[in-house]
Amino acid sequence: MRYDAAIIGAGAEGLAAAALLAGAGVKTIVVERSERAGGRATTREFHPGFRASPFADELPPIPADIHWALDLSRRGAIFRPAPTSTAIWPDRQSLLRARESGASSVHSFLRNAAERASDLRARATHDSNRAPQRSFFSRPAVPASWPCEDWMAASLAEVLAREIGDPDMEAHLAAAALRGWVADPFLPGSALHLLSLQRSGTVTGGLATLADALVSAAREAGAEISLGRDATDIRHAKGRVSGIGLADGSEIEARAVISTLDLKRTFLSFFQWNALPKEIVQAVGAFRMAGTTARVLFALDTVLPGAKRGAIYVAPDLEQLAAANSAWRSGTIAAHLPVALRVADDPSLAPAGSAVVTATFGAVPYRLFDGAWTREKRDALRKQALAALESAIPGASAHVVAAEVIAPPDIEEALGATDGDLAGGEIAADQMLSAGPWPDFPFPRSPFKGLYLAGSWLAMGATCAAGAAVARIVALDLAKGALK
Repeated sequence: MRYDAAIIGAGAEGLAAAALLAGAGVKTIVVERSERAGGRATTREFHPGFRASPFADELPPIPADIHWALDLSRRGAIFRPAPTSTAIWPDRQSLLRARESGASSVHSFLRNAAERASDLRARATHDSNRAPQRSFFSRPAVPASWPCEDWMAASLAEVLAREIGDPDMEAHLAAAALRGWVADPFLPGSALHLLSLQRSGTVTGGLATLADALVSAAREAGAEISLGRDATDIRHAKGRVSGIGLADGSEIEARAVISTLDLKRTFLSFFQWNALPKEIVQAVGAFRMAGTTARVLFALDTVLPGAKRGAIYVAPDLEQLAAANSAWRSGTIAAHLPVALRVADDPSLAPAGSAVVTATFGAVPYRLFDGAWTREKRDALRKQALAALESAIPGASAHVVAAEVIAPPDIEEALGATDGDLAGGEIAADQMLSAGPWPDFPFPRSPFKGLYLAGSWLAMGATCAAGAAVARIVALDLAKGALK
């Protein structure tokens, strides 16, 4: 059967794109290798009676216009923003409230960071409206200035010192900006991580509730969602895609193909590298991935009365963040990894009288210099998480009845994310928007006519935003007859 659009991956971006395309009358199919849709927006049982979202506690916010267009609240996706985040040290703590009455330099700064992220999404939309140059091989255009240009050469530490002026709050915000990631906060360009400070909070029932809502929106709009089917290649000829091949030997013909996987996975897995132009292979090969996230899920046989809500950053320190970055680049695990704890405040995730706690580490290498991820290395990570839990909530570690360690290779295996990189690539000015691997083909386009990318562009900074942008551009190209 021939479709107007075939989408690889039923994560949040793919499902949002499917719902919006189908709603615009575009015949759309989503192909997902897993038996369940959602991607990182999943929730599963990791110990009898205990459930957690294995890859994240929360996702970046969904822009309001997309949220309303998909009618997500009616479909059961109820977001519960955390009222606070806390940084703790042995002798003090730093508390950041989600809302604070009166003027606050910290909250003004957070609003500014959120506005910058919104401006970047608007710039991405503007770029996508530019007509591509005649050829991938033409001379790259010089990117015009874009929002956050001042952060491109600034360090995270420099911006925080200038805007905040409180060392504890600076360390708190640096830990929040680098949550699950890695960067030297003293190096130029690291300030771009401040774009990640906006958070949506949790979803009642776990992140899978959001996935279910998006599936409902897509199917109601008329999109077909095909689960348990593994895409193996993108069919193409003379620089034009014609559909996707599946592991079972079948083929889906489509005028447009949307990949929600990252840049490297898309081009180095779905294309034979020796069939690609050398310039594309070089551009994709030079694109830097940065798998850095590890998670530990804890099941506790007791509730934790008085535990802080929201993220708890344990003893954040700018120098230690820099040291963790150095260790990560050498393929080692730092003695003091940056870690954020979260006590689940959703009673549906644990049996009565019990609790779920997650630990999210940054600066955890995908490739270790001394070999594979062994049981001993996973156990060392679990012990770091237990020590952080005990320092944040004394006595809590004695009530742990089960723990699951999720290392970067596990993320790659589950989500198809190269090197377990949840961000889709290293966050840096030379990889974002117009400065991406091919400036002549701005997001979400690619050098192949009919192939669109929704999983690699780091400046979107919001859940479903990339999927919505791709849907709009694909629908526009189809209407113009550009994909005949």
